[in-house]
Amino acid sequence: MAGGGAERSAALLSTTLDNLGYNTHLCTITDNIGYAYSGHLVNLGLLKNKRNDVFNKLKRLRYFKKYLKQNEIQVVLDFRMRRSFFKELLIQQILYPDILPVYMVRSSFLNYYFPKTILLSKILFKNEQLVVLTEATRKVLKDIYRFGAIHVIPNSIDLNSYAKNYPMPAGIDSKFIVASGRLERGVKQFDKLITAYSQSILPHLKIDLVILGQGEMLTELQQLVKSLNLENNVKFAGFIESPEAFVSNALFTVLCSAYEGFPRVILESLACGTPVVATDCPTGPAELIDGTNGILVPHQDFEGLTAAMNSLAENELLRTQLKAASRDSIRKFDNSTVSKDWQQYLEHSYEHS
Repeated sequence: MAGGGAERSAALLSTTLDNLGYNTHLCTITDNIGYAYSGHLVNLGLLKNKRNDVFNKLKRLRYFKKYLKQNEIQVVLDFRMRRSFFKELLIQQILYPDILPVYMVRSSFLNYYFPKTILLSKILFKNEQLVVLTEATRKVLKDIYRFGAIHVIPNSIDLNSYAKNYPMPAGIDSKFIVASGRLERGVKQFDKLITAYSQSILPHLKIDLVILGQGEMLTELQQLVKSLNLENNVKFAGFIESPEAFVSNALFTVLCSAYEGFPRVILESLACGTPVVATDCPTGPAELIDGTNGILVPHQDFEGLTAAMNSLAENELLRTQLKAASRDSIRKFDNSTVSKDWQQYLEHSYEHS
């Protein structure tokens, strides 16, 4: 069950579970399916009216409850943001009395997933199943909320599906680095990245910055690029469903998020054999960048980010060394390994529910 930014993770997980032999159903609450998936699709977004009023929400709730019963769903992996106490209490009482819900926590920004107060969060989730991406997130949930059943299963990637070489993307005629993600305020911090890039030597070396993604900040970011006289250096490529051609041909990927969970951007870059320069954040980059496959910079250190970009742009030998180690560095996150973790978890959790 997913909506918005969780859609991609849910779609990829549906494919993993489908390959394991599970009868999977992917439920979305927005009428916007942007990624390939496996299993059956139930699109609640088609039932959403323009007002999205309480009656319309109850209609979708009743429809989904009926769908769960008719299809004999036993486990729901819940990717939604869950900030409203009363809404979550209603969902637990109406949807989940005879179903095992597993609450997914995909980011270190916990305000996405729990009500504001610790007490209300405990009432809802103290005895529920939660799956997080990193040990760091598990520790925070244990320390702050004292939740009981928290399991760590990282994002995974199908390394065999990535080719060794991809053709240069159309319209790209120079060396470049790549960054990707939704252009939303305060998350990926593309405005700070563009500023850091402007202060680096990369424009002088004719190494462009290509940004993949779309979102509310596009016009603002384009204006920032114009004010820095970088219109010939920073390119906005928009949403790219299959970004491998961009990533594999980049000198390196750069990431400077305010917070992350377990960034798939880094996994996909390393799977393409492309090293990564990233600022650290509470969880995510440090679990993936180990010094053999990229450069990790302290959280929110944008002077350090500029220095790291300069270092890797100038040092071809270092880039070659990091590139050579990239794929091997993430083999423990291959689907073949992580899918076994999911299978063991689901079988054990359902037996003891």
